[in-house]
Amino acid sequence: MSQGFAREHRLAYRREIDQVFQRGQRRDGQLFSFRVLAKEDPTPRIAIVVGRKVGKAVVRNRVKRAVREAFRKNKQLFAHLDLVVVPRPGAGALTSRELQERLVTEFTEVSYGQRNVANQRGLPDQEG
Repeated sequence: MSQGFAREHRLAYRREIDQVFQRGQRRDGQLFSFRVLAKEDPTPRIAIVVGRKVGKAVVRNRVKRAVREAFRKNKQLFAHLDLVVVPRPGAGALTSRELQERLVTEFTEVSYGQRNVANQRGLPDQEG
C-alpha cells in the first residue's frame, strides 16, 4: 500500500459520511470517537470531523493534519474500512506527534475490544 494520501483515501461526499454514521459501528476512545464501516474494497477511506469545542480554527486544522498523517502512515491498520474520526476537546492540547500516537493506540484498543469508553459508561454501542 502506498504511503500517500490520495483522493481515493477520502470520504469526500456528504452521503458517504452519512452512510458511515448511519450504518457503521461507534467506537469511543478517550480522545477520539470512531465511526467504522467495514467494506469489501481494501482501500481505506477517512473523514475527519472536528468540532469547535476542540479549539479555534488553527487548533482544529492542526488536529486534522495530525489525524491525516497518522492515517497515512498506518493505512494497513484501516484496510477494508470507511472511517470517520471525531476528535474530542482534549485533543487540541496535544502535540502533533502525540495526537498521531494516541490515534493509533486508541483505534487499536477500541477495534479489538480492549477498551471502549462508551461501553464503560453504559452507553449503547450504536451498531448499524
